Amino acid sequence: MGGGIGNLTHEQREELQELFETLDSAGRGYIPVSKLASVVDALGLGTPTQDTLDSWMVQVDPGKTGRIDYLRLEEFISLRYDEADQRQEMLNAFRLFKPDARDVDREEITFDDLKRVSAHLGEHIPDDELKEMINIADMDGTGKVNFADFMRVMRKTGLF
Repeated sequence: MGGGIGNLTHEQREELQELFETLDSAGRGYIPVSKLASVVDALGLGTPTQDTLDSWMVQVDPGKTGRIDYLRLEEFISLRYDEADQRQEMLNAFRLFKPDARDVDREEITFDDLKRVSAHLGEHIPDDELKEMINIADMDGTGKVNFADFMRVMRKTGLF
């Protein structure tokens, strides 16, 4: 996990420091890696799946010491905040196509959605090109683009 300290806000850094100190009540300068999920959850960054947690533990504790110091934790949490911010930006972009979506994980962008948004933006894209855009993004063959497809395309194209 090289690199320096991430771009946490002052408030985020204070909250993390307070949480770290609570978990490191003996003042040893580290906390058990087993507390990683609790830290992420306590900071409002969600509850990871076991697979995600296993992957994170390898990242933060490559030497398998069973502990993580504050600087490594801060760097790790900074990445989680960046991911959360990126997801929120993608949600906002997805909602341009599905403005009434309550649960984007259950919504899909249709040809009509794409056509409506492109027309609204003043782009006159032929139907066959719009259909091709849907086909390229659609990984499960439904003829529609779900949020996972949308995120994959946005990351692949470098838009996020």
